[in-house]
Amino acid sequence: MKYYYAIFKHNKDSVEVEFPDLVGCVTFGNDWDEAVENAIDVLAAWMANAESKFVKEPSSFKELSRKFKGVQLIPIALDENILESYEEMRRINIIFPSRLIRKVDEFRKKTGLKRSTLLKIATEEYLEREISQLN
Repeated sequence: MKYYYAIFKHNKDSVEVEFPDLVGCVTFGNDWDEAVENAIDVLAAWMANAESKFVKEPSSFKELSRKFKGVQLIPIALDENILESYEEMRRINIIFPSRLIRKVDEFRKKTGLKRSTLLKIATEEYLEREISQLN
């Protein structure tokens, strides 16, 4: 799991959070818990949308504490599940036999899933199974 250090600054009405290794990756919270929760989310969102030239490897605690004296540095884990939720979606057109579409629609109605969500899950599961068999 990858971690980035964040600087937490307590103000009168909020807790500000900044990731010194990731320019523009900032957030805040009304209290400590909200600030940490928002930091986890903003880190994943920033990483999902940043151009690769702006993504740096995390600095060490020692490097950052020398550079930012007297601040509160907290390691924040890059949450892969949240990162995936920010992935760019692309629309594609696919052709299925009508009989298969009926089966998909019957199943998705029972589960409450959208057609695209069901097909995404099924594709991911199929690929994981097939790839693991190849290895």
